[in-house]
Amino acid sequence: MKNRYLGLFILTFTLVVYSCGSDLPLDLEIKEAPAVDYKKAGLDFLEKNKTRSGVATTSSGLQYEILKKSEGPKPSASSKVKVHYHGTTPDGDVFDSSVDRGTPSEFGLNQVIKGWTEGLQLMSLGSKYRFYIPQELAYGASGKSGTVIKPFMPLVFDVEMLEILDDPNPAKSASLTSLRFDKMNHDFGKIKEDTDNKTVFRVTNTGKFPLTISDVKASCGCTTPSKPTKPIAPGKSDKIEVVFHPKVGQLKKQTKTIRVKANTEPEETVLTITGFVEKK
Repeated sequence: MKNRYLGLFILTFTLVVYSCGSDLPLDLEIKEAPAVDYKKAGLDFLEKNKTRSGVATTSSGLQYEILKKSEGPKPSASSKVKVHYHGTTPDGDVFDSSVDRGTPSEFGLNQVIKGWTEGLQLMSLGSKYRFYIPQELAYGASGKSGTVIKPFMPLVFDVEMLEILDDPNPAKSASLTSLRFDKMNHDFGKIKEDTDNKTVFRVTNTGKFPLTISDVKASCGCTTPSKPTKPIAPGKSDKIEVVFHPKVGQLKKQTKTIRVKANTEPEETVLTITGFVEKK
């Protein structure tokens, strides 16, 4: 009886093994996927990319194209800057992006990869570049562990220069430009006490460099001016809104000044508003 059950077990096991393996050819050979030669792929990518129209190449091999041109000041190799950037592999896989996070990044040019140290010194304040960085100016043979950045892989970055943070006075050190206001004074005529009265002074950059308005200050607390928050590109315009709110009892003719400071020569422009204030 014992031998009978043993024979049945052996027969059953043989059938199971045969049925499980019967779909596989006897000469099946499982091979691993061939390793990607990232070094060769990177060299091929850069060699082809440098032939595209608009792409320039420096002596180090760094490639770049200008997405938005500007004529402002440039950082030095030891400057600290604020930028927005978007970094991808040559295939477009994103590995880091301040744009996606919605928060600009601040760092010193001596604290980043060589391609950034060199490339960002080409950029003027307000400009935007796309860099194609060879592996020897990026992470080299080691790549970056835990990311999609493989050994010998070149990198692609879109970078926008927002601020040069170690400049103690950007408005003074930036290249001088010129401006024009559509009017230098405004007369409200007859207005009532304790009321808001608004006018707009439109300012145009008539020079060759970005216009930075660093300060707008009124001569009285009853006058509230606004200030453009971004540099004004050559040929473009922005506005300064001024609200005059005469206090109760501040009657008869009133004259107020608004002093506008910018990277121009002279540095200061004076605007004037007037109004004949009547009892409410």
